[in-house]
Amino acid sequence: MQIDNNNQFSFYHSNINLLWASLLIEELTRHGISDFCIAPGSRSTPLTLAVANNKQATAHVHFDERGLGFFALGLCQASTKPVVIITTSGTAVANLYPAVIEARQSHLPLIVISADRPAELIDCAANQAIEQPHIFSSYPIFFKQIPSPTTEISPNFLLSTLDQGIASQQAKLGPIHFNVAFREPLYPEHKLSDFTDYLTPLKTWTQQISPFTCYHQSEPSALPTCIDLPSSKIVVVVGRIQDKQQALAIEKFCIQHQLPLFADVQSQLQNSAQNIAHYDLLLMNQTFSNLIQESELIIQFSDHLISKRLTQFIDNSIAPLWVISEHQQRIDPTHTVTQRFITSASTFIRSVIPQSHADQNWLNKIVNLQKKLSETLTSYTHCKALNEINSTAYLLNHMPMQTLLGNSLAIRIADMFANTSSHIYSNRGASGIDGLIATAVGIAKQKNKASSLIIGDTSFLYDLNSLALCKQLNKPFIILLLNNDGGGIFNLLPVPAAQQQQFYQNPHGLTFAQTCEQFSINYVKPSTFSEFKAHYQTALMNNAKNCTTLIEVCTDNKLTTTQLDAIKEQIKNAII
Repeated sequence: MQIDNNNQFSFYHSNINLLWASLLIEELTRHGISDFCIAPGSRSTPLTLAVANNKQATAHVHFDERGLGFFALGLCQASTKPVVIITTSGTAVANLYPAVIEARQSHLPLIVISADRPAELIDCAANQAIEQPHIFSSYPIFFKQIPSPTTEISPNFLLSTLDQGIASQQAKLGPIHFNVAFREPLYPEHKLSDFTDYLTPLKTWTQQISPFTCYHQSEPSALPTCIDLPSSKIVVVVGRIQDKQQALAIEKFCIQHQLPLFADVQSQLQNSAQNIAHYDLLLMNQTFSNLIQESELIIQFSDHLISKRLTQFIDNSIAPLWVISEHQQRIDPTHTVTQRFITSASTFIRSVIPQSHADQNWLNKIVNLQKKLSETLTSYTHCKALNEINSTAYLLNHMPMQTLLGNSLAIRIADMFANTSSHIYSNRGASGIDGLIATAVGIAKQKNKASSLIIGDTSFLYDLNSLALCKQLNKPFIILLLNNDGGGIFNLLPVPAAQQQQFYQNPHGLTFAQTCEQFSINYVKPSTFSEFKAHYQTALMNNAKNCTTLIEVCTDNKLTTTQLDAIKEQIKNAII
């Protein structure tokens, strides 16, 4: 169903399935949604063809539903707009579950439209038929079972139901799910049917370009006109933030009131001059830790802090904890929040009136200690021998555009050692290792600029299928693969030594030159830090058709752990 120059629609379709699918996709595009991620399948054919025939829709196709879901997450993160995923019936739908969980935990507006078998084919051993209603449990913020298309049901039901779901998503960001039970025929037929009479209730809708139902969200209750800051020693902690303007508002707030800033690598503020760089490691030093414990108020913006030591500092502090986030989700892993402000950072900051001047002497002591202790890290971030620490820090500190940080060890190294101005993305809602390649490619495709991914070898193996997506990119895409032959993160955890290798680390003995050859990806394996830097700069300038480069950094499994132990010992025993 397409709009023409006269804002009129064709009322002729092969069957009711294709008509309903066209109505759904048209209504979605009227809400400003343009990205539709499709996994090939027969039962979802009406939806697939509706996307293909709608000029406002951009289709992204991938054969792996799990990877497709995370690819959609990447598009969603980069565009900050809803993205639609379309799948066929059966386990194809179940493969979206990890991405749906991540979307809920990260407040991302995914829209899942799954095709289903009709009611008479459920629970009777029919092929590819499973129980799909509420398959994602309570993770979608809205679910609707759409019955099998029929002219006995008004088209108004279809559009108004879709609009209700989108309105729910606008009020509370997260995934929504529509499960549509299609009976055959699923494919176009030579003969077209005239649905003019059936579409009579949509006469006004067919002659305009706005959604059928327009919801008007009410404003949330206003904050107090003035929020008192009664303390002179205030620590500002910033977690994951995607909106750069909100991040800059926090930075300006800290500068204006001379407040120490602890900026997570996901905050877009790690490179700020106000940030107490490398705080995760510096908290190992008792003098530094004691100084920070003098804080009289902790203000935390957003959630999902990487640093465990920072979380422990918050937990052990006797200072009140204020948390600011525009999402209604509870943000209180230490169960110590005393004031919770459900609003944006900038709105909160506009309401603040300090009741006392910041303790400048206290801030100076913190900054001076940070500078002295941070000198300890230089020998590791500039080491001539290539390792996970210096390669990660160098890439992040020299990546001008955007980077997705893999979970497990990669993001922890970045949080400890980098000082980046790159726009950082992550899947820290559920912090899984699945779908990281797919998410990174989705971000790179949406941004259409040079991008990078830092990922561990186990995460890389887990998402190999998604390397097929790289062929869709036309700007430099760099994958830094930290290969320590298994789960190096478990060296940092108190795993029993007798079971560590077999049940946790799970070494594989693989390198990935042949994998890159299979997927037509450029491959380099530097042996020194200087070689790594040269390969990285070459990859960053790669504007050839084959623009994806994998830089594999192979290290001993325990090297990073050994280096971290040495760093912690030096910082812990530093005499200041």
